[in-house]
Amino acid sequence: MEKEVAEFLKFLVNDRHLSDNTIMSYRRDLNQTMAYLTSRGVSQWQQVDQYMLIEVLNTFRHQHKANSTINRVISSLRQFYKYMVRHHYLTVNPMDMIDHQYDIDDQSTPPVILSEEEIERLLQVPDPSTPIGLRDRALLEVLDATGMKVSEVITLKITALHLDVKLLQLTGKNGRERIIPLSKPAVIWLKKYLESGRPQLTKDSKLMTVFVNAHGQPLTRQGIWKKMKEWVNKAQIAKEVTPQTIRYSFAVHLIENGADIQLLQEILGYNAMKALQPYLKVSPQELTANYIKYHPRA
Repeated sequence: MEKEVAEFLKFLVNDRHLSDNTIMSYRRDLNQTMAYLTSRGVSQWQQVDQYMLIEVLNTFRHQHKANSTINRVISSLRQFYKYMVRHHYLTVNPMDMIDHQYDIDDQSTPPVILSEEEIERLLQVPDPSTPIGLRDRALLEVLDATGMKVSEVITLKITALHLDVKLLQLTGKNGRERIIPLSKPAVIWLKKYLESGRPQLTKDSKLMTVFVNAHGQPLTRQGIWKKMKEWVNKAQIAKEVTPQTIRYSFAVHLIENGADIQLLQEILGYNAMKALQPYLKVSPQELTANYIKYHPRA
């Protein structure tokens, strides 16, 4: 089973040219699925039918995994089984027998949103007199100003920053480029961090990753999640806050101030906008705006 997964991941790298973070997600999802199947005595993918896969997904639900995590596993399995059939490992795709309605609708509960006052409290937590504090303040300012995903933040390169014109440049899936505006505070704190904080954290002139840890290595997804818990506790915010919360809060604050829906979809992508549907109380035709005008801290 591991051999087929390894070959599938190699295919995603060499033929699909997917990012390292996307590959990591596929690997994690398929490894978790394999672990469950092998614990039930399964040793070959040919033994797996749709009922076993439904059992896997139900087990993940009973483990209280997030809806978004389970939906991602479903997506990973669909892609993996398409590959298995196309490359003649299997003749039948069991995922074809699992209706798409089995996918969990993440919209049953609107995402947690922080108020502008709670965002401000969060931003005040880091101590800017230390290199780590400068990094944390700059990171929070970037999250609040852009609604970026954690995967985008940890791979953000110095060369992608255009602070003189308050923009940053991202390259997404399939090489699609996005230009995202930065708020004035984000630019100010990024400059302070890059000039005074980052040089104390790393001396590696070849390392182009913007955000680094105390050991001078690129900050990880786990590192940001750990710091987020710390910031939220210190800010005394009584909500379940993740980096995704900042992303959604960014969008809702823009919406509340009248931002154009198409602008938000360009910045955040379709899936994020779908999650925010409960907050879209104004028709796109009635909204005319740009980021600079409507971000509360621009």
